Amino acid sequence: MEKFLSPETIYSGVKSKEISKYIAVDQLISLIECSNIPKIRSESISILNKLNLHDPKIFSIIESSLLSDESSIVRRSAVNLIGQQYLKEGLDTLTWVGQHEKSPLVLKAIFDLNLELTNPRLKSLSITLNEFLAKIALEVGIISTEAKFILDLEAIFAHNDENYALELKSYQFYKKLKDPELGEFWLTINNKHIESLSFNYFNWRYMKQKPDMFDSIANLQNPVVYLNLLRKFHLGYNDNLIIPESISLLTKLKKLNLNKNNIRELPKSMFFLSNLKYLDLSYNMLKDIPREITNLKSLSALRIQNNQVSKIPKAVIDYLDKLSNYEV
Repeated sequence: MEKFLSPETIYSGVKSKEISKYIAVDQLISLIECSNIPKIRSESISILNKLNLHDPKIFSIIESSLLSDESSIVRRSAVNLIGQQYLKEGLDTLTWVGQHEKSPLVLKAIFDLNLELTNPRLKSLSITLNEFLAKIALEVGIISTEAKFILDLEAIFAHNDENYALELKSYQFYKKLKDPELGEFWLTINNKHIESLSFNYFNWRYMKQKPDMFDSIANLQNPVVYLNLLRKFHLGYNDNLIIPESISLLTKLKKLNLNKNNIRELPKSMFFLSNLKYLDLSYNMLKDIPREITNLKSLSALRIQNNQVSKIPKAVIDYLDKLSNYEV
């Protein structure tokens, strides 16, 4: 069945009116129940969401997927469908998942529903989510507001790993490893606020996977050189890093190093970091320098060389000329 029937072909059939929505629902449910490929199950749930049919049969299947499917990407799709179309029926289920789920992908999906948590009806879910952020904040040593950014980083690590569970112990390592270019530790926290962040996906993931290597790497004169060498032998380690919009929650951030991450696009929210003084975006895949960068009024140093920038807007050129230090 999977060879000839896919979620997209079913949806195409609905759009072309070759099949009805109700037949499509039956076909999609069949894929959810019978396919052994997580991507197909996940896409089938996403197509059900697009069909926008409020049917108790659909809710029953999706609730079951959320509670019992082994795949985090399937559970994430189930969260989206329940949160967007079956919130009344599924509120208790979402609350339970918020209390027991281990995958940051799924937990992030609940947060990203952007529900009006001030609504009294959502009090239990609101309490659950706030308590979860408080746990992250306590373990990392930051305020709860900034904990949402940590959750989003964890979801990045979980993106290509079905079995990845929320892991916060490595953040203690990041506080002790120094970035020689930035002159700061990978993660610097002061008064429970992240003030300096040197985030490289490969380096951070490597420390998560090899915690027993911490002492050896920490004793190196320049750990980053060693990790950069390792990265050359790990092709495809990260083909397109997307920086979370929640980076804007780091309101006290002064130094940010995101070099060597294959970043193609920057989140607009980054340009609300009013205290940012140093920004390194070098060795990425950026095709332009966004005009919004001129909103960073405190910025004094910018590194954005070795990207794919072909043209720089005049407003940005004028802005760069006012910086005390920049490399383009």
